Order: sequence, then structure tokens, then C-alpha cells
Amino acid sequence: MKLALLYTLEANIALFKPYLEQHLEMNKLDIKHYVHPELLQRAIEQGLSEQLIKAVQQVIQQIAQAGAELIVCTCSTIGDIAENTPNVSARVIRVDRPMANQAVQAQRVRVFAALQSTLTPTLELIASCAQQQAKNPRVNAELVPQAWSYYLAGDTDNYARTIAQHINQQRLDDDVIVLAQASMAHATQYIQQPNISILNSPELAAHYLREQLQFSQI
Repeated sequence: MKLALLYTLEANIALFKPYLEQHLEMNKLDIKHYVHPELLQRAIEQGLSEQLIKAVQQVIQQIAQAGAELIVCTCSTIGDIAENTPNVSARVIRVDRPMANQAVQAQRVRVFAALQSTLTPTLELIASCAQQQAKNPRVNAELVPQAWSYYLAGDTDNYARTIAQHINQQRLDDDVIVLAQASMAHATQYIQQPNISILNSPELAAHYLREQLQFSQI
């Protein structure tokens, strides 16, 4: 199978690597990585504009034309745009869809994001998944302040620790915590919220891909 991953941050290639190696039979896959940081930068600066939609979907079409059969958009901010690319031969999924589908099984969901532009797309995805599955979870969301600058500086450890510290300082009564951005995955190891499941998109997306490979031909 020819699998392509679209990133908007170079550092996320290394972040995804252990999850892919853990869950997938790498020798059976032809994996290509595509990095387009300008797409996220435009989303931050312009919002989800018509120009951004055109740019994202043009990139998806180009990746498909290069031979990809399945394209995973690893950026939650532009994931919906990518999934809705018209006239594309490849199957396209956003990395956080498996996570959202699992999250709505719970009654109380708490979403954390390190980037403001991610919150609305994530909440819209969770609402869509809940409607499709006839679920009605209580969903709260918030931004983790001061974390994103660490990631941009390449300080992934302090990025993860800052996220975890913010979460650990709160008294939560939720069933699951959703880490909205793939880049937040490493914070899982530092979060201490007993009896609350921590969901991150790279791990659940890799698990989903394994299931797809086992039960269907893509």
C-alpha cells in the first residue's frame, strides 16, 4: 500500500515514527512524507480562508497524483479541508478522526489545544462524530497558554511538560482528555489525572491504519 502523510511541521515526522513502527508492518508499506509548513502558517494568519482551502486541496491532489492510495493529514487545523478535497483518487483521512470517534464514546470530554486555530476544527469534528454515532457527550475545551512557543523553538520536552503541568493543575471530572494536536502526544507521559483516559491522535491513527490494513484492501 502506498501511504502518504502530510505534515505542517517538520518535527512531526519524528513524532509519528515510533507510533507507525509500533502499529504497522513497515516492510509492507510504501510511505512518503510531505511537509508543508506554509499551510499552517496561513491558517494561523488568515483563518480557514478560501485561499487556504484551495492551497490545501491542491497539495492533496498533487500527493494523490504522485501515487498515494491513502493520505493522512496530520494537522488538525486543516484536517477537514483535506478530507473534503474533491476529485481526488486517494482516500484522505484526518489524523484526529479515530481519536474523536473514540472520545465521543465517553460522557464527559475535555479538549486541550496548544494552538488557538486548532480548537474550532477539533470541536466541530467531535460534534460531527457524536451526531453520526447518536452520542451526546458534554464537551469542554480550552487553550494551553505559553506552550506553543516551546514547540516552535524545537524544545519538545518543555512543550510536553508545559502542557502536562497546565492539565495537572486542574481538578477535572471528565472521562477522557483529548490532546487536540498531534504534536501534544508526548505530554501523555507527564499527565497525572487519575481515572481519566488520555487520547492522542498519532497513536490512535496508527492503530486505525493497522485495522484498515488487516480488514480491507485500500
